[in-house]
Amino acid sequence: MNNVRGIREEELTWMEFERDFRKNYLSKRYYDDRERELYAMNMGSMTVEKYTSIFLELFRYVPYIKEEKVKIQRFFNGFLVAFKDKIEFYEPRPLEEYIRKLKHYYEQSKNKTES
Repeated sequence: MNNVRGIREEELTWMEFERDFRKNYLSKRYYDDRERELYAMNMGSMTVEKYTSIFLELFRYVPYIKEEKVKIQRFFNGFLVAFKDKIEFYEPRPLEEYIRKLKHYYEQSKNKTES
């Protein structure tokens, strides 16, 4: 077995590898760029699946946001106006609920345009 920094491969967990990789190979600028992408992100012509996937991927690079309400607000801010009007944001709920609602209204709007 190969030793990297004195750690045997079979003893290295994925989380440890990921943490070490990010620490050693991803610069502060890389994280700052992902953060800017997250805050500038809008749904535009993306599908719900694409928007959600990109949002969740970028969100991994903004670890200081821990409060669910802030996560949901950022997700909600990128919606198309047509969806914002249908999905009410009154109190914090799990992000997954907002993803589910967005998918529901997206599918409804797709079905209307196909009819």
